[in-house]
Amino acid sequence: MVHGGPMDTIRHVGDLGNINTPASGDTVIDITDNVISLTGPQSIVGRAIVIHADPDDLNRGNAPTSNTTGNSGARVACGVIRLI
Repeated sequence: MVHGGPMDTIRHVGDLGNINTPASGDTVIDITDNVISLTGPQSIVGRAIVIHADPDDLNRGNAPTSNTTGNSGARVACGVIRLI
């Protein structure tokens, strides 16, 4: 499987694209996706979400890490997805 963007037909389940965070640091995201699920083999429950320092190039760059992390830089935040 290759790294890609949320609109790509071939991508990792967790390739959800970029988010923009203002200088205040307050970010709210609302994602609708046709690949991820809350149940079954594509379930994201219990998995981590990771925020990287730089924009994801969605595997469209020429960097050595474009196909794995989208050349998105260091990990700066993470959390586990749980049902509430």
